[in-house]
Amino acid sequence: MTSSSPTEPEEAGPSAHVADARTVIDAQLLRLSTQPSNAVLAVQFLLDLAIAALFAWLYSPGMALLWIALIAASTAWRAFFPQRLPETLDATNLSRQLRLHSTRVAVHEGVHGLAGVLLFDTADTVAQLMLGLVMMGMTLSSSFSVSYVARTMQMAIVLLLGPLILMALLFGAPPMMGLAALGAGLIVLMWGQVAERSRKLEDSIGQRHDESERRAQALIGLQAAELAQAERLRFFSAANHDLRQPVMAIGLQAEVLQHQVKEGAAPATLQSTLDALARAQSALEGLTQQLLEIGRIEAGADPLHFSAVRLGPLLDQFAQAQDGRVVRIHCPVHAVGWSDAVALRRIVANLVDNAIKFTPRNGRVLVACRRSGEGWRIEVRDNGIGIAVEEHERVFGDFEQVGNAARNLRHGHGLGLAIVRRLAQRMGTCITLRSSPGRGATFAFEVAKPSGQQTDLPLGASVDPGASEVPDTDIDTDAPMPSGLSVLVVEDNAVVAESLAALLRHWQVDVQIFGSADELLDSGIDLNLVDLALCDIRLPGGMDGVRLAHWLHRKRPKLKIALVSADIDEPARALARDRGWFALRKPMQPRALRALLLATQAGES
Repeated sequence: MTSSSPTEPEEAGPSAHVADARTVIDAQLLRLSTQPSNAVLAVQFLLDLAIAALFAWLYSPGMALLWIALIAASTAWRAFFPQRLPETLDATNLSRQLRLHSTRVAVHEGVHGLAGVLLFDTADTVAQLMLGLVMMGMTLSSSFSVSYVARTMQMAIVLLLGPLILMALLFGAPPMMGLAALGAGLIVLMWGQVAERSRKLEDSIGQRHDESERRAQALIGLQAAELAQAERLRFFSAANHDLRQPVMAIGLQAEVLQHQVKEGAAPATLQSTLDALARAQSALEGLTQQLLEIGRIEAGADPLHFSAVRLGPLLDQFAQAQDGRVVRIHCPVHAVGWSDAVALRRIVANLVDNAIKFTPRNGRVLVACRRSGEGWRIEVRDNGIGIAVEEHERVFGDFEQVGNAARNLRHGHGLGLAIVRRLAQRMGTCITLRSSPGRGATFAFEVAKPSGQQTDLPLGASVDPGASEVPDTDIDTDAPMPSGLSVLVVEDNAVVAESLAALLRHWQVDVQIFGSADELLDSGIDLNLVDLALCDIRLPGGMDGVRLAHWLHRKRPKLKIALVSADIDEPARALARDRGWFALRKPMQPRALRALLLATQAGES
């Protein structure tokens, strides 16, 4: 079974909506016209019997008997063999049903119109005039009961009066010819009235249809809103639950640490408590980052920038060995895709991370890229626990995890595949899943190929997947911390500023802290004595961290600058790359901060 992330359906254009409305109106008119009307047929047949008896006495019993026999057969056909409409009338069957309806009406009304031929007495002017008046009355009574379809009713009027008018013009006395002229005028008048009545009826049906559609759309919107509200409540409830767990763990471990310090616990005991605190903090940070990422994806905060991407170098970043689990990469050296490099890397990273979590020790994870039609197919395969077919759709939901019923935070929070699904939707692709219990899982998606000049990348070129939060991964973060460094910290959150200053001072770094850009500008600090400036982007006052960084850069171009924020976006990362600055995301890891200090020292030496 293959599961995929859903895609948005295309909206029908105005012409499709008009065609659909026309079909609905015609279908409703046909249903009204074919409703059982045996009582009307019975009354009409009794009138036909009276007419036949009158003209049997005035003209010819034989002709009257022939006419009433035809009427009886037509009436029985309509009464006992009515037109059965299908349950659903649409564009595929409506035209055929309309033609059948018109044929049945034509037969019935044509038989009535034969009275103008069979009962026409060429020798008796009075009988002619009486027949003309009867046929006109029959036309007036039938025009609003035979059918609600305008074209069919107009045809019925002609079939009723046409034979009589023709006989009057050919064999009628002069008074009858005058009556025939009135009959022709009556046809024209009745055509107009039928068309007007049909137009009003169509308008009424159309209005009811539109109102019904609006009510249906409103109901769908209400149901969608209720479902979205329920999903939001479920999402925030699950987020609240998972956020409280590491927060509670941090609070408990902090209390334990406080008592251990008072009681003079052994260093090994203190280190164990500190490790537990670090794990809880790491879990809290991971969940916070994923929640922020989902929020940014749904808000479209990071625009997609499609370009030619060399897939080999991008995928090679995921080759690793972790706890006995080996991630291997297989990708043709010439593979170039057309995609947003940052989003593509995030999709693969989440899929690889998911595969590692649910693959046993000494397991294998393969990231493979191969040709597929007009593009490339990227697959992430593992030999882990696998996923049952009935769970394929569910694993892409928020806070959904298969094989982690105990909610072990070491296996994540169940948001990785939800992020993958959202990113894939934004990129216009879908994630497929092939898996069964005990046989591992294969997640796959397609990447288009660039066209023409878009493939002209230098050999071996890659696409920067985005500014790294660690300034230089080649820096040995275990190297001794250099002495004599001076760091400028501009941070409005006093707790964060104090914690950051405490860590820097522990590393023998000289620290100067300011709560805002205005406070820094008023201090008269000598920037020539500063090696690194950490600027929080969201600063109070008239100058934010980005404007402050520009000011610092103008004052001292060689000063190392790092933009710091909990929501570093792509424009901020791009600015940092262009200016040669760094970009760090809160919560800042001590290892990343240490790497930044070492990179600063390396740049000055």
